[in-house]
Amino acid sequence: MKKTTLILLLTLGLLVLLGLLGSLYLLNAKTSNPEPKRLYLPEGSTYDALCDSLDAPHSFRLMAQVLKLDQHVRPGSYVVGPHMKQLALVRKLRNGQQDPIRLTIGKFRTPDQLNNYLNQKLMHDDFDIPLDSFYIVRPDTYEFYWTVTPAQFMQRMEREWRTESGKWKVESGERRTENGERVSTLSTFHFPLSTKEVIILASIVEEETNNNAEKPLIASVYLNRLERGIPLQADPTVKYAVGDFTLRRILNKHLATENPFNTYLHPGLPPAPICLPSKASVEAVLNAPQTGYLYFCASDRLDGTHRFAATLAEHNRNAAAFHRALDSRGIR
Repeated sequence: MKKTTLILLLTLGLLVLLGLLGSLYLLNAKTSNPEPKRLYLPEGSTYDALCDSLDAPHSFRLMAQVLKLDQHVRPGSYVVGPHMKQLALVRKLRNGQQDPIRLTIGKFRTPDQLNNYLNQKLMHDDFDIPLDSFYIVRPDTYEFYWTVTPAQFMQRMEREWRTESGKWKVESGERRTENGERVSTLSTFHFPLSTKEVIILASIVEEETNNNAEKPLIASVYLNRLERGIPLQADPTVKYAVGDFTLRRILNKHLATENPFNTYLHPGLPPAPICLPSKASVEAVLNAPQTGYLYFCASDRLDGTHRFAATLAEHNRNAAAFHRALDSRGIR
């Protein structure tokens, strides 16, 4: 074999070996992040912006070009695992394999509060849930893709609502399981409640107290008043009507606020929930006990509990004691 031929073969062999070693390196190259890193790629993100956010090395860019990630960047939120293989990451991003985010929906009082929260947490910033649909949103922790659209979000909320409210049967004044077994004392009240009205009443109960043990009694007071045609006169609805949820003391000027949510001026339930009630408050309405209570007010102990009364005279004594307690502490 001629010397030049041998040199050529050795050179080709070395090039093949270097290629194999390079390929092996690319296949096993990993990201440098020691902890999980969440990557957000809004609609219209460019390949260069993606590489900059990853501080991508040459090896990543080379694989991205081979797998054509550089030609189309899919929007979404992706978790880059600790020291994740770059090849796996390129494939994940190219295929748009998003990682869901956890979205906790709490006791929002107005659709605007909820819309602002969703606009901040999700990619789309055009959430505009109307008042008429506000009641179907259930407080809970959900998993969503960051790119979820307002329409997709509401479709999910509607499914959740149908599943939950489908377990009730309140239109006839009672709650039953799917098997038809009665599990609620609502049948002791002689008027119907729609599923929307359950949520509206539960929202008032929610705003009245954080004490879950007292919620069924509070619900029973309002159910009794509804049954007898007595205005609810619920202070939280006045705060809602005034637009000041920090009020510690409801005054006559507040009670006179003209607003359809003010249950001192307008009989029956308000037109929509005054917050998104917790499951405990909804259960309190669905399982309210039968009582003779028509009144309640905050206890003069100022410990978050309430005193309940069946007569106006008894209620007035409880209310006077409460106001004396406020005066003694200088609460206006």
